[in-house]
Amino acid sequence: MDIVFIKDKFGNDRQCIGEDIRLPPFKGNLSFADRLRLIHNFDLRPDDVIVAGYMRSGNNWLHQMIYMLLEGTLDPPPLFGPDSNVHLESASDTSRVLPPVKPRALFTHLLFKDLPKVVTEKKVKVVHITRNLKDVFVSLYSLTEKLPNIRYHPPWPEFLSTMLDDGFWYGDAFHHVTSWEKAIDDHPEHPFYCVTYKELTQNGVDQLENIDRFLETHRGRPFCQAVVEKCHIDNMVNLRIAQDAVFNGAMLFGKGVVGDWKNWFTVAQNEEFEEVVRKKMAGYKSLLRYQLE
Repeated sequence: MDIVFIKDKFGNDRQCIGEDIRLPPFKGNLSFADRLRLIHNFDLRPDDVIVAGYMRSGNNWLHQMIYMLLEGTLDPPPLFGPDSNVHLESASDTSRVLPPVKPRALFTHLLFKDLPKVVTEKKVKVVHITRNLKDVFVSLYSLTEKLPNIRYHPPWPEFLSTMLDDGFWYGDAFHHVTSWEKAIDDHPEHPFYCVTYKELTQNGVDQLENIDRFLETHRGRPFCQAVVEKCHIDNMVNLRIAQDAVFNGAMLFGKGVVGDWKNWFTVAQNEEFEEVVRKKMAGYKSLLRYQLE
């Protein structure tokens, strides 16, 4: 599986698959090269949908709502079973992606350049989500603390410093955000819809109605309202996790609170974060969102 251990500046080992993309250590025996080949050659329908964003940005939540839009039902079967995987880069012979018998919603944390080649060829619609990286870092830290098989458990100050430096899984979060922003700007012909986690929490029905129009699913506002209510954080485990899933799905879902970072960051840590944002996001539109926090 080509596990590599990349030390942070404190000497802690970060366990990843591959040194470039830094995938999490998914189950299965695929080599890194074979996994990249599978992703690159993965076939998609023109009416499939990809939900993309950095880890802990609300991907599961948004994906569930889009999945229900495509299915046209408030009671779809659970996902994340051995035959119903929807996470693109974790697909393997033991974690099979939903078959292409109808439009599918898949989600990924990859950069646009690393998506299957048919995404651009077939103009597959992409819904991109971002979240305040302060909340992302807190949520990712809380997740790693719950994962018994992950050996990377530094104290919070070291974890935060590492995320400000070059990140953990999927690499530098700041680069991830700016790379996606540049890809969207560089491909005006591609169908993208961009949304923030905060917008979904504050105006979920309006945003889902916009996505409904973008996807041309034509479900209407009453259905979108029902989907938002159904996908409350307390319901997500039962909606997502199949009974035969081989992992504890509850650990995937945090509190989902906007601004939880304020319970973690010291004044000095917040000032350091803002300095890194100004440095790494200079010239990007996404910088404006962080200046307003």
